[in-house]
Amino acid sequence: MRVHDLLPDDMVSGTFPHVDEETLALYRRVLEMDLLDAAALEREFGPDEAQRVVRKLSEAHLVRPFPDADGIAVLRPDVAASTMIHPLETTIREAQGRIERISGEFNRLMAVYKSAVEQRNRKDCLLDTIADPDTAKALVRERIADARKEVLVMFGSEPKSEHRFQAILSADGRPTRDGVRLCVLHQHAARYHPAVQDHAAAITGAGGQVRTIEKLWNDICVVDQEMVFVFDHSGVVSVSQPAVATSVAALFEQLWSQAKPFQGKSVSRSEGMQLSEDVQRAIIYFLAEGLRDESIARRIGVSVRTCRRHIAEVLEQVGAETRFQAGYLTAKLGMLESAN
Repeated sequence: MRVHDLLPDDMVSGTFPHVDEETLALYRRVLEMDLLDAAALEREFGPDEAQRVVRKLSEAHLVRPFPDADGIAVLRPDVAASTMIHPLETTIREAQGRIERISGEFNRLMAVYKSAVEQRNRKDCLLDTIADPDTAKALVRERIADARKEVLVMFGSEPKSEHRFQAILSADGRPTRDGVRLCVLHQHAARYHPAVQDHAAAITGAGGQVRTIEKLWNDICVVDQEMVFVFDHSGVVSVSQPAVATSVAALFEQLWSQAKPFQGKSVSRSEGMQLSEDVQRAIIYFLAEGLRDESIARRIGVSVRTCRRHIAEVLEQVGAETRFQAGYLTAKLGMLESAN
């Protein structure tokens, strides 16, 4: 019998080889043989078993026939692995090339899609960006003045000047029509700013309500649960979509229910202590989240110096030496739940 007769018809199997204990043992035995041909294999394993051994090792790509001789070569494992990996790598490279070509074509389509959607939204007044500050302020003020039911305003960034509030005050100082509910939400830290105090006094004096809470984010205005204005460094984005406005209004109401009333007066000592506790609870939450001092200060609307003073008080309160330890201890003591 020739050794080639022992080999399977499909020498290169497309299946992933399973190298079990038997394969390892057979591989070791054929490596120790001086000659690997049909006669030697039959002497070592017997006529019937020899064919099974060669098939098993060939399926694992561990043996192959000599091109011009009646024998079998035993391959190194890394060479055997390479014979299987190379076709897969070629397939992967071809697939990656097809992915890049498909992505390139559809990226062109995506540019058309975005342009068309943006034009449609602008045409239908669903979405618009106003970069000019005066134009943006006039638009917001006009929409607030025309409100029929309610105006919800959230100031999440640190107040720096009065111009942030002018958009919701008309020329005569009355922000809305009679009977329209006006709710303005600030961060606790804003109570100490003269501009916020004056603004809150004007709002409450005109029949509106002002409250503060320990942590907020963007500056947002919702009018009649129909339109949302989002303020950022680039201007104002208006969204005329009731479903979006209703969702943002629901979020506002949840925060509003947890906030504390503010009429624009100077903060008393007892109020200051309570507000400080609220701010520290917010800081505890952000410490556990792993935020840096600058990020925490920006989120609670205070200076980095004030934020670090609060952090030092929190560390002292829980007996921690590091921020990481403070986050762990506050969670262990149950303080993190009260901060949410």
